[in-house]
Amino acid sequence: MPPGGDPVPLPAAGSADTLLAWRDALDAGCLEVHRPGCTTITLSPRSPAGTFTPAQAWRLHRAVVDRLRTLLVPERERRTYRTPWGPVTVLAVPVEPHRAKTGCLRLEERDAVGELTDADVVLPVQLRRWELGLPPRPCLVCDAPAKRCIALRRHSWQSVVAVARLRHARAFDGPPDPAPPLPADAPTPCQAAIRQEPS
Repeated sequence: MPPGGDPVPLPAAGSADTLLAWRDALDAGCLEVHRPGCTTITLSPRSPAGTFTPAQAWRLHRAVVDRLRTLLVPERERRTYRTPWGPVTVLAVPVEPHRAKTGCLRLEERDAVGELTDADVVLPVQLRRWELGLPPRPCLVCDAPAKRCIALRRHSWQSVVAVARLRHARAFDGPPDPAPPLPADAPTPCQAAIRQEPS
C-alpha cells in the first residue's frame, strides 16, 4: 500500500499538458500541506519513469520516507501521490529550512536509496546546494554535475535506467525484481522530463 493520502487526479490520458498539469497539481499540493512554522519537503524519484516495477518503486519510496523521518522530527502533515514518474510524498516538518535541507542532503548522500531520490525543500523558501556552499549533485552515471549531463544529454536513457536498477538492487541486498524491458524507441515525454537535477 502507498504511504498514505489520496492521489492527485490524473489529467486526461494523451493530453499534451499531462506532465505540466501534474506539476501544477503537486505545486498546489505543497501549498495545501504546508503549515506555519514548518518547512515543506518533496520526496520524488530521481530515475526515469518506467525504471522500476510498481512494487519496486513503492518499496524504494517507503524506505525514503522512513529514512527522512528518522533524520528529522515527525511531520505535521504528509500526503503521497501517484504520478506518471512514480510516487511523490510532500511533508511539512516543524524545523527551519536550513536544518530540513541538511536532512535532505544526508538522505540523498547516505546510500543507494538516497542516490535514487530527490529530496527538495520547497516552502517557505527553496534551498539549493550552492546556497549551502556545496558542489552540484553528481550524475547517476558519472561524477560530473548532473545538470550538465542532462543539458548535454551525455548518457542515453537506457544507460541511466541500467545504473538506477543496479543501485536499487544494491540498496535492497539482492537481485532486482523482474523489471519491464527497455523500450526500443525513444522515451515518452514523461520519461524524458523526469527530474534528475541536483537539489
